[in-house]
Amino acid sequence: MTEAGRVTLDLGETEARVSNLRAGGAAVALGSFGVTATSALYALSPAAAALPAQPFDQALALAGAVAGTRTMFAAGTVGIFSDLVMAVGALLVALELARRGRSLAVAGWIAILLSIVVFMFVDAIVGYVLGPVAALKDGAAAFTAFKRLFDVLFLLGTIAFGAGAMLALTNEMRSAVPIVSKPVALAGALTGMAGVLAAAACLAGFPLEQAVGISIGLGSAVFVAIGAQIMLRPQ
Repeated sequence: MTEAGRVTLDLGETEARVSNLRAGGAAVALGSFGVTATSALYALSPAAAALPAQPFDQALALAGAVAGTRTMFAAGTVGIFSDLVMAVGALLVALELARRGRSLAVAGWIAILLSIVVFMFVDAIVGYVLGPVAALKDGAAAFTAFKRLFDVLFLLGTIAFGAGAMLALTNEMRSAVPIVSKPVALAGALTGMAGVLAAAACLAGFPLEQAVGISIGLGSAVFVAIGAQIMLRPQ
């Protein structure tokens, strides 16, 4: 290959890398914006049905699912599509960081990606299963099963997201060539830690479901800024 050909090839590879990172940042920002809106819709729904409430109260959860059918359907619909977009963004960012040899950050972004996959099921259940099943004449047993699955998936997804954010963003703060500013990375890491602690407490039976929901809402808002910074960062 001629020298000119090698230069052209190198430029093409550089453009591809820039495009992947910027596309990933854009998808993370857009998906996170949708998740923030989803969190607001969750907040407008009865907490006994739309959050992993502790202790579980079947009567309250059933009544909440029936009363909150519309907002829960909206939350699930917005959520599943936002999750898809954010998952693509997280994957693209992880691939770019892997190319740069930043294995700890890659591990964090993969944990974030896995949490988003979990939340796809969470949002599908809250939007398309809990309300309709709760409205069935003899649906109490099925509702309880789906609600308990929803609860554990919600908490598992929160822990995965929080742990991934802590790992990825702590690595960002230590990187010589970061893709996210230190103040924003610190905010994301702290929000992630709060989510992990609140979700772990809920798994242990403590009534901290509101803290879990708030951590997801705040975390997704921070990731709007994170995605925007990745997208707009000079390459």
